[in-house]
Amino acid sequence: MNVECLVKGRDLVGESPVWHPEQRCVYWTDINGFKIHRYSAEKCELKSWSFDAPVSTLSLTTAADWLLVATGPRLILWSPTGDRRVHFTQPERDWPYNRLNDGACDPSGVFWVGSMRNNVGADGSDVKVEGFTGSLYRVNAEKQVNVADSGFGITNTLVWSPDRTRFYCACSIRNIIYVYEFDATESLVSNRRAFVKDSLPGVPDGSAMDEDGCLWNCRYSGGCVLRISPAGRTVETIRIPVSNVTNCGFGGQDLRTLYVTTASLGAGRDEKLAGGLFTMRTEVPGMGPARFRLSAATASLLVGI
Repeated sequence: MNVECLVKGRDLVGESPVWHPEQRCVYWTDINGFKIHRYSAEKCELKSWSFDAPVSTLSLTTAADWLLVATGPRLILWSPTGDRRVHFTQPERDWPYNRLNDGACDPSGVFWVGSMRNNVGADGSDVKVEGFTGSLYRVNAEKQVNVADSGFGITNTLVWSPDRTRFYCACSIRNIIYVYEFDATESLVSNRRAFVKDSLPGVPDGSAMDEDGCLWNCRYSGGCVLRISPAGRTVETIRIPVSNVTNCGFGGQDLRTLYVTTASLGAGRDEKLAGGLFTMRTEVPGMGPARFRLSAATASLLVGI
């Protein structure tokens, strides 16, 4: 595939690329840089916003101008128009020892987010990760937080199969991608088992899902994206010209552009594109990002802000 560097940034740890169809732009974060970026290819315009804690993941919401943002231990609603910020809830209570990491909305509009031992210093420096203190949280429109699973080292890869029967979630430290049965009616998971274990190169980071049910898994320290079939077999390896490939998401009007984030933290001296945002065109369309379903009360509140 023709892999191109769309934005030659130097994100410390780029993450969570999300295509915004109304704005025709892509958002993503820099976890250790405490930032959110937005890039419009049509306008060739890049804009960034700073936060006071690591920003790990983003989600569209049913209010088009507002995004759900995981920063440190909490979730906030954020609008780039006027840089408006509203506290939503705090799933992770063991802050600053733990923080939120990867997250996504399920097809019903419920938000799922994993946590991990906080590996980000106050200045954005890298801190060693120890232990398996991460949890998998389920957050609904009424701000109810439930622990769906626990015992993760670094929680990554939160995606659903096109038929809504499977949920995938990874532990990077264990080098395992798990698959669960998913109840779309109740937004519940069960029967966790290993989907891909001890795969090389690198370890599993973030992922995206295509219409054929294949998982596009970014490999941190592996320099590539693996396309993995529903049977757990790697059917394609797409090389990225940097070591630390962190996350990906489908976008563009036809959902055939894959956006890929990377990290400059821990990269080799010769990796001049590390921390950049990459793109590639795919033959199979991807599954577009689901939106967090806001309650009527929250949506009404946002109108007045």
